[in-house]
Order: sequence, then structure tokens, then C-alpha cells
Amino acid sequence: MQTPVLGFSAFLEGLQAPLTGFEFMGRNPKLWRYGILPVAVNLLLTGLVLLGLIGAGAYFTTVVHPKFSPGFMGWIGEILLIVCLFVLACSLAFAFWMIAQIAACGYFYGKLARQVEKLLGMKDEEIVEIPLLHEITDTLWESLSLLLLNLLFLLIQFVPVVGAVVGVSGSYYFTSLALGREYWDYPLALRGLRRKEKHRFARQHQLHTLGLGTAVMILFLLPIVNAVLLTTAVTGAVLLHRKILASSPDGPAIRDCS
Repeated sequence: MQTPVLGFSAFLEGLQAPLTGFEFMGRNPKLWRYGILPVAVNLLLTGLVLLGLIGAGAYFTTVVHPKFSPGFMGWIGEILLIVCLFVLACSLAFAFWMIAQIAACGYFYGKLARQVEKLLGMKDEEIVEIPLLHEITDTLWESLSLLLLNLLFLLIQFVPVVGAVVGVSGSYYFTSLALGREYWDYPLALRGLRRKEKHRFARQHQLHTLGLGTAVMILFLLPIVNAVLLTTAVTGAVLLHRKILASSPDGPAIRDCS
């Protein structure tokens, strides 16, 4: 049994998961046959999201900006609108990305996670299949909840004095948790866990989840690089989940694949 990792170290382990997964796939290059397709799809999805954000920015510059009157009040109003639209656009982009990830990449991510688990010693009879429709339903609920929460925290930002701090902090916290849960889904789904059980696991290992979700959030903002590391984050999530299980008294043994 390994010693449990607690505190900020747990957050760092989650944050490093994409790089840990990348290193593991480098030592086991046959895994890339399951990773190359989601990398290509991620490039396409990232391009679509960027085009959407660029289009929104162009629309604001050409259509909305000229409608503000010159002067201090017009400048303040435009800044406030920019902040609101930016948060809304990012929330919609995250929601679109999460849904597109499970719809377009979920199958390939699942196959990659399965192969990693097999390398780590999981047997075929231990793997539980969850229908893709259930996976999509769970992700839709996650995406809708994330969108509504971000809209709520957007409104909170208008509260004087503390609104900006509470709004930004709350949006970061819940978005990171949602993204972390999304990546926990791959090892947990292979064990037949559904939405409530995944949430319970994320609560029990909140700092790991926040670190993993923060890594995914940062990668979302890094075009091209994210296509590879969002895929290796799946492998990293499987490895981290295994490490957490190994720290429990009845955790499984992990095969050495270095």
C-alpha cells in the first residue's frame, strides 16, 4: 500500500496528470494507436471553438463597439459588457467543448483508458461497460450545470466590493471540479460507476480533482498543444486513479510498465 498524498501535493499530482500520462505513453508507444484519432479530433474541435470566439470578437468590434458613446460612462459600460460577454462566451465554449469531447472523443478516450488499465493489470472480466447514451446524458447534465453556475457567478461579479473576487473564484472552482470529474469518468466508467458515484469520488479526492480540472482548463486555452495533452490527460487520470486506489488498504496492485 502506498502512502496517501494529501494537501497541496494532491493538487499538484492532479495538475501534472497530462504530463504524467504523456511520459507513460512515451514508455508504452503502442498506446498512441488509441490516442492519435482523439488528437486529430481535438485539433478540429479547438479550431471550431477558436473560430467561434474570433467571430464573436469580430462581431463585437464591428457591430457593438460603435454603439457606445465616447466619454467616461461609455467606456465603463463597454468594459462591463466586454467582461460579461467574455465570461459568457467562455462558459458556452466550455459547455460545447465538454459535450463535443464525449460525443466525438469519448469512444476513443474510453479505448485508450481500457488499454492503460490492462497494462496496469486490470482483467477483461473486471471491466464494466456503460452504454454511450448514459455517458452522453451524464455529460449533458454536467455541461448544463456548469453553464448555469457560470452565469450565476457572472451576475455575482456585479455585486460591489466582493462581487468580482467571489464571482471569479466561484467560477474557477466549479469549472475545475466539473472538468476534473469529466476526466475521472474514464477510469471510473470502466468500473461501472455512474454520475452520483463519480461525484462522491470527486468529493473524497477534491484536491486531486481540482488539480486535474485546472490542468484541463489551462490546456483548453493552449491551441495545438492541447490536442496532444488533453489526450494524455486521460492516461494521466487513469494512472492517478490507480495511485489513489493503491493508497487504500484494499487497493489493487499496479503492474510495473516502465
